[in-house]
Amino acid sequence: MYLLIKGCLTALLFLLVMRTAAHADEGYVGASVCAGCHAEQTADWQQSDHYHSMLPANEKSVLGDFDEASFTAGKRTSRFFIRDGKYLVETLGSNGKPQTFEVAYTFGYNPLQQYLLRTDGGRLQAFDVAWDSRPLGEGGQRWYQLQDNSVTDPEHPFFWTGYYQNWNSRCASCHSTNLEKHYDPVSNAFNTTYSDVNVACESCHGPGLEHVELAKTSKLSADKTGLKSLGNAIAFHFSGNDPIARPQSSPASPLALATDTCGGCHSRRAELGEPDLTQPFHQQFQLDGVNEPLYFSDGQIRDEVFVLGSFLQSKMAQAGVTCTNCHDPHSGKTKLPGEQICATCHRADVFAAPEHTNGHTDANCLDCHMPARTYMGVDNRRDHRFHRPSALNANSMSPCQSCHEDKSESWLKDAIMHWPKREGASADTFGQWAAFNQAMLTWNADAIADSSRFLADGTVNLPDLLAVALTEKLVTQSPAEAAELIWRDTQSDSAIRRRGAARAARALPPQQQAKIAKHLMNDEAASVRSEVAAALLNAPVDHILPETTIAPLFDEYAKWLQQSADHPGSNVGLAQLARRRNDIVAAKQFYERALTIDPAFLSARMAFADFLKEMGNARGEKRELKAALATAPDSGAVQFAYGLMLVREKQYDEAAVHLELAYQADDAIPRFAFVYGVSLWQLQRQNEAVEVLANAAARWPADYDLLSTWAKYAYMSKNTAMLKKAAVALGKAYPNDSLYQQLKPLIQP
Repeated sequence: MYLLIKGCLTALLFLLVMRTAAHADEGYVGASVCAGCHAEQTADWQQSDHYHSMLPANEKSVLGDFDEASFTAGKRTSRFFIRDGKYLVETLGSNGKPQTFEVAYTFGYNPLQQYLLRTDGGRLQAFDVAWDSRPLGEGGQRWYQLQDNSVTDPEHPFFWTGYYQNWNSRCASCHSTNLEKHYDPVSNAFNTTYSDVNVACESCHGPGLEHVELAKTSKLSADKTGLKSLGNAIAFHFSGNDPIARPQSSPASPLALATDTCGGCHSRRAELGEPDLTQPFHQQFQLDGVNEPLYFSDGQIRDEVFVLGSFLQSKMAQAGVTCTNCHDPHSGKTKLPGEQICATCHRADVFAAPEHTNGHTDANCLDCHMPARTYMGVDNRRDHRFHRPSALNANSMSPCQSCHEDKSESWLKDAIMHWPKREGASADTFGQWAAFNQAMLTWNADAIADSSRFLADGTVNLPDLLAVALTEKLVTQSPAEAAELIWRDTQSDSAIRRRGAARAARALPPQQQAKIAKHLMNDEAASVRSEVAAALLNAPVDHILPETTIAPLFDEYAKWLQQSADHPGSNVGLAQLARRRNDIVAAKQFYERALTIDPAFLSARMAFADFLKEMGNARGEKRELKAALATAPDSGAVQFAYGLMLVREKQYDEAAVHLELAYQADDAIPRFAFVYGVSLWQLQRQNEAVEVLANAAARWPADYDLLSTWAKYAYMSKNTAMLKKAAVALGKAYPNDSLYQQLKPLIQP
């Protein structure tokens, strides 16, 4: 790797001179310089998805039909054509009128290609009509709409000119090298730059100038490369009769390559400031958790989550497997095709044998253990959790249904339970987790107790992301059960667990939350410190943690938020921080800036409404809540907030309408049902109130407010039948509760 090809130094020097001064100052030299010595790696890279991640639009890179082609979807007809050598699209602009936009860049190439169109303020927007680049025989070679036809309306939040299709904020850092957004919050404009247009050598290896200088002076060595340390893939070897290859070494950080090098882009994460992919993952990102709706309840991929969150759940990750054990780092392709790659660590004579496949001759490792899900209409992506279908969770059996479409859930469950290979198999830990995780969605008292025991069991080796996901559900439903588990996670070596503890602590009493925050506020991982800061913004802990103690943390948090001021969420954070520091003018400006960037950003709209209420601006609060209703009428949180506002206006009957919609919404929580039930009672609709609380208690059987209020209202309305049901439910969930003890004689025969 370190031997120089004769004559390449001249090329290196010439190409270095050609680099722009700005990027040379940062140590980036560009892929063209690397190619002078690394021809083989460059050739592989030029066939990769990384190379095609983004390219200038020209006759070589553009795959779509721009020969006066047109495509109609919903309210919009788009025309694709070439004029004076430029690729152009005529389509509806943000003003709802046809406009012509230049195609600046291609985005991807297989199985689809998108196009970046130039708009105002230095923005590039990903157009949502894409070219299906698959062969004609597979249904490709056509224009198609990426989302449903409703997004063709300029008023839609996901219309192509809006924030969610903006390249500068949403895509650029992972499609180009050394990306600098250069966002100006005052003008709301960009002057974005990069050193390489696509994902090139220095995206992974870091700035190459020192490496080149070492090469020029023949000072390269294994210990001194001048490049970012990527971490090493462990070698796996078979031994004796063991059907699985085992690692031959134990590196200090077996997941460094997967997390720090690949994970920065191949993950669903939030940014802490402007990304710098030369830094470790947890110093610049916060990984999204394994929660619905991003994942199914068993941890399978659902939304676009980009691999890392799945991989970190796997036994492969626990064993030390990393990305480059299977994938060539330059071409991106697997080192062997299809399931042949599996046989490099899993002996085919065992895992492809009839005993393992139950006699299914067409069984394929990938279809059972890496089921695919289709994104963007045509892009099939495989789950990297490498899970084993489990009879303990219905979602976990879904890979079986790809072949057994007509079979019932009970049939699938029985088939898995009687699978020949199951005898002597390892414990179904992931299946147990999935079962508890699913049960916790119902707020069931038994599920709370079972999950608490499962998490506390020191013999259960649960991946960090799964433990955190279950703990977060547990603390929401039973803070007392979760408190000790959360404190234990603050002591973990895992930044994922420590950050999970900081987030889960929000549901704990102030004294416990303050204790955890104080322990973690100087954590080595920026992702953890940022979580602590966000949790403390609105926490009632001022009497425990004085401002002087947490001011440095908030200063650091503000710096991160300011560096990502092109995101609406960052501006909401800045607004909340300004409000905490009694800078009312700045808080209002940050909320307004968030809504300028994305008028459909619901949490900004709701937080701004709450801020205006706090400032005594009832008219402004109502304006913002009405806008939120127009954006998300199906949101239970929005309906609930609007209903409470009407209660404050003493419009009780109208308030009850919105509180009912909140209670019936998909995102309803027990609080919505409780308040709706109380509102019905106060409107003298006692029977309805008791009925609503009874139904809500069936949906959330461990919520104390629902159970106790149901029992009280049943008693006060002399509804004996309901009183007995309520008392039994209360006693099952809270057998030592004082109210239950009072009611107990009334329900005994």
